Amino acid sequence: MNTNNRSIIRWVSVWLLVGIVGCGGYDEVGPTAYEYAKSLYSITNRKAQDRLPSVTDAIQAARADGKLTDRESGWLIGIVRDAEDGNWEAANRAARQLLEDQVH
Repeated sequence: MNTNNRSIIRWVSVWLLVGIVGCGGYDEVGPTAYEYAKSLYSITNRKAQDRLPSVTDAIQAARADGKLTDRESGWLIGIVRDAEDGNWEAANRAARQLLEDQVH
């Protein structure tokens, strides 16, 4: 196989992988998860450390009540954990990405 064919195969493979795996975005979420994502975006934007415990409790309660799926609550709690670890920018980007991925 010549170098040109290998290059083509490599690029096709990369694009197929990107198409299959995606770009790390979030799937569709329900209205409750969307509202929590908006809250987390605001909290992380303001770096409101004092709001993290109450939003964590609310997310866990919503999950227990069946208002959030395991997947949704996992994503939201992941954002909270980033913020708790002081990774405010990463948490803010994740909350924003979750919101943006809901626009079809």
